Amino acid sequence: MDFRYYEVPEDRELLVLESVIRLYTERAEPVSSAAVARDLRHRWSSATVRNTFGELERQGWLMQPHRSSGRVPTDRGYRVYVERIVRPSQPHPAWERLVHSEMDLRRGSLAESLDQAAALLSRVSHALGLSLLVLAPGPGAAADADAATVTITGIDELLGQPEFDDPRRLKVLIHLLDDASAFGRYLRALADPPGEVRLCIGQENAIEDLSSFTVITSQIHHSDGTALMGLLGPVRMEYSLVLGAMDSLVRLLHSRAGRSSTWS
Repeated sequence: MDFRYYEVPEDRELLVLESVIRLYTERAEPVSSAAVARDLRHRWSSATVRNTFGELERQGWLMQPHRSSGRVPTDRGYRVYVERIVRPSQPHPAWERLVHSEMDLRRGSLAESLDQAAALLSRVSHALGLSLLVLAPGPGAAADADAATVTITGIDELLGQPEFDDPRRLKVLIHLLDDASAFGRYLRALADPPGEVRLCIGQENAIEDLSSFTVITSQIHHSDGTALMGLLGPVRMEYSLVLGAMDSLVRLLHSRAGRSSTWS
């Protein structure tokens, strides 16, 4: 899937879905038809938007948490959004300066570059930055993937999100930190094959405890071993910004590894 070439939708259902997700990302609360009508500059009336809400609910793209509340996106709605709407933001010059100032690819090891990239991703996404390096085995030896653990950064960034007012999500986070090796195995399976950016949104995750999270990963091969970079955060995530940042960082890491990136 090439996230870089999606166009702004003209279809009313996709425009309304995009508006709901954008407003929900900003506000972390259900979105009303009046708010969507304003966001779309009254291209359609609130009544028309409410009818579209009903259509999107029947398709499983939106849900209404309470009878008197607005709508929020479902996991299926986010999947449609990512596959048919999202266009990663072009990196801001200030972001590119930050990347190049904090990631001097001429110095340090691949592991250090990987950890720096994960920390930058965490900063821009307010999610957990994830990095993992399985070192290439010596002659006649086999790589011990189970021995590799995930390096996690950005806990403060993640805990600042309103989703973590729910103690159940904190419990999941503590469990992940307590068993980083098992989580690393899951990430490696998710990131295969190398060179692709993979997303698991909410209940798409094979681990039930991650059903309220999005996991984004990409794998890079290098002579030092197999590198993995990713993010774990709430499903309510600014996907355009996050995927744009991940695109630029993965390309830098691929260039360090002497390979060009392939996206699908």
